[in-house]
Amino acid sequence: MVSEDFSLFRLDGKIPTSMLMLGAVAEAKVASGERLPSLHSSKFLPDPEPTLRTGVKGMTTMVWELMK
Repeated sequence: MVSEDFSLFRLDGKIPTSMLMLGAVAEAKVASGERLPSLHSSKFLPDPEPTLRTGVKGMTTMVWELMK
């Protein structure tokens, strides 16, 4: 999915918002060409360590940039 209800908070322009899209599946699974479950599927299984590491790094970077 490319949209979320979260964007509705931004419509009035008073609340600064940001949306981070993060890949969460092991590269080997993507390269295999197999059909992958979607984000909202009960079969979705992210690769935890690199997903969390990259997500924390990305969100931290966004906060530091916003606080300049």
